[in-house]
Formats: sequence, structure tokens, C-alpha cells
Amino acid sequence: MTQGVEIIAADTPALLERFIRLPMRLQANDPHYVAPLLMERREALSAKHNPFFEHADVQFWLARKNGRDVGRISAQIDHLARTDPAKPDGYFGMIASEDDAEVFAALFATAEAWLRARGRARILGPFNLSINEEVGLLVDGFDTPPMFMMGHDSRYAGRR
Repeated sequence: MTQGVEIIAADTPALLERFIRLPMRLQANDPHYVAPLLMERREALSAKHNPFFEHADVQFWLARKNGRDVGRISAQIDHLARTDPAKPDGYFGMIASEDDAEVFAALFATAEAWLRARGRARILGPFNLSINEEVGLLVDGFDTPPMFMMGHDSRYAGRR
């Protein structure tokens, strides 16, 4: 917990549902945001339906502040990804938050600590969940809707 920011693992079906839906609330006033299909997101983030989980360790977190969900992040280790054995890579993704530097900092610190505890020396991202899915962070083009497999982030996200 960082000064009023509580980070909780989204490790139950109810918490994962909140994790999935959070960007929809955060982006509700952005006319160019296109919400994902809930069914698709549930399957993509399910070890039962997504074969990525057969060769990866994945953890999802929600950030809460003042009793509300205010951010989310994932961390993942893809055991099939090429990486330097001396300095193995870990990945983060699914980043979304209210415009609050404290929340972003707590989310990144949590993902970094989880990856470092598992021997990762470098952290790359955002990958949602792997390089074969949505990658990167929108830094320009906020006035156009996203294309297929492209995220649409808030303007402030790139500054955090």
C-alpha cells in the first residue's frame, strides 16, 4: 500500500471482472474509445481459454483508493519468449488508471516487484498479454478511434 493506494490481486472471478471493466469507466467520456467485447476479454484473460497461460505466469492487480477501483496492471513471464538468460525479461501490460501519478507509481512498483521476485532483470511493455496482442501506449492520435488490435489510452497515461 502506498499512501492511500491499495493494490489487490485480481485473483477471483469477481475481481477479474472489475479488472476487465475498469477501462470502460475510465474512458467513458472519450468519444474515440471503443470498449472491448466482454466475452472476448474474459476468454483472453482466462487460463481455461487462452493457451498463452500454458507457457506463461501471469498476475493481474487492481489499485483502489478511497474505496474505489482506480487503476489496473498485469505482469507476465512468457517462458517461450526469447530472452537473455543472464538478464531475463519480464513484461507488464493492461495498464489503465485515473489521472493520478501515485496510482501509476504503485501499479508499476507492484508489477516490478513481482517480476523481480521471479528473477526478471528487465521489464518491458506494455504487452497485453504478449507481443502477439495489443502492444504499446497511445501517445498521439487521440482524436481517432483505434484500429484492430490497437489500444486507446488516455492522454495523461504517457506522461506517467
